[in-house]
Amino acid sequence: MAVMCELFAYSSKKNHDITKELKGFYARSVNQPNGWGLAEFDDVGRMCMHKYPERAIDSKLLPRLIGEGIGRKRVLAHIRYATVGSINVNNCHPFVAYDSTGREWTMIHNGTVFNGTALLKYFNLQDGETDSERLLLYLMDLIDEATRRRGHPLDRDERFDVIESMLASNADRNKLNLFLYDGEQFYVHANNAPAQLHYTEDTTPGDEALMFATVPYTDADWQPVPQTQLIAFRDGRFTRFGKNHHVAFHSDYYRIMLEPTHPELDFSFL
Repeated sequence: MAVMCELFAYSSKKNHDITKELKGFYARSVNQPNGWGLAEFDDVGRMCMHKYPERAIDSKLLPRLIGEGIGRKRVLAHIRYATVGSINVNNCHPFVAYDSTGREWTMIHNGTVFNGTALLKYFNLQDGETDSERLLLYLMDLIDEATRRRGHPLDRDERFDVIESMLASNADRNKLNLFLYDGEQFYVHANNAPAQLHYTEDTTPGDEALMFATVPYTDADWQPVPQTQLIAFRDGRFTRFGKNHHVAFHSDYYRIMLEPTHPELDFSFL
């Protein structure tokens, strides 16, 4: 498998010490030299985030942030292998944006938006240069439009519906393996067949936990995340499974699309 960004997410009902799991995830950054990020969320959704444009295993700060024996409930983490955007902190994940109601949204993404006409308007609005950040800004506009149309802040199901529609409409020829957190619940989506996401689950009654990673790296029982559908989870439990849009990204298809036999295709916006 080619070198790529890797994602990590954790959600549980109770605080758990996942120091070992975080260390193991960031230890995988030998081949991801372009940045790392860590976002943690408290019980009311407030975030503490750190990110730097350096290889995670070289960071002097990261071991202190991970700590020893610190209980955690909600975490997003990312190690970056740059495909779009230069090497600077504004291009490191996670990305954060706010909708018109003040709700804070956080996103990590592994993939590339090749078919991104709808995102072009955000080039002059974003802080960095990545297609990932543009995708999040685009989602904020869709959330705001739905909020105006309904005349009230969106509830959990309404937010899910907007995200699901956006991903289904933009999955064609785009790699959209990502996690979102809206201060209330997480969302996961995967459609990049060569780069599957995986999860492991603790179903202990009253103490559920879910952990996700791009590549399984512990002895836990890892399962593939279902492809081409949006899934929500909260407090260590899956809460909603969306409809399967059946649009997966396949690298062989993209290579065919870039063959000289298709000179009419314009990829200058990448």
